[in-house]
Amino acid sequence: MSIVAYYVEVDAAQLAALRAKPPLVWHMREDPRFAGAAMMDVDQDWQVLSWLASPTKRSETCHHAAATAGGQDAEQVLRVVARLGCRPPPPGDDLLLDAIEGRGEERDHDPALNFGLGGARVFPPKAVRRIAVTFSQFPWSAFRGAFDRETMARMHVGGMDWRQEEDSVRDEFLVPSFVRLSEFYQHAAQAGHDVVVFHL
Repeated sequence: MSIVAYYVEVDAAQLAALRAKPPLVWHMREDPRFAGAAMMDVDQDWQVLSWLASPTKRSETCHHAAATAGGQDAEQVLRVVARLGCRPPPPGDDLLLDAIEGRGEERDHDPALNFGLGGARVFPPKAVRRIAVTFSQFPWSAFRGAFDRETMARMHVGGMDWRQEEDSVRDEFLVPSFVRLSEFYQHAAQAGHDVVVFHL
């Protein structure tokens, strides 16, 4: 099943209108109430972008792969963890992972904004500003360094067969997707808007 992540930029009044009638999200361009609002998606690339941008995501994915391979045997899982070189997740918040995947505590998800896969994650303007700063300070060397097709294939990142892909996919597709998402959050931060993230 292909799951797409959508990102919606709205002001407070527009957010209230969406909460009252979520299907309006698909008609924002024609509705004058949503002047200045925006929506984008990165198709299924969000799963790959979070892997490339987030050491937390890479740790989670590695440990999940180890648990899958090791089954119910705890010692076997530990052996697979060691073989795969899984690292513990770094301490602290991972704002880029939250921003890309729409993660957060239960209280951060709005049940009124349910498009089929649970309540959407709502980032208020203060959080959007923090995310925008984090995007702007993200080191491209880390993004490019995490792009290792052999490792990504072993970890089944994004459900793709990375051994069949070319290295050029990084700069031709993934980097532009990451830049678009960064610019989306930068614009929302400058406008003082909320960002809503949902999957469908």
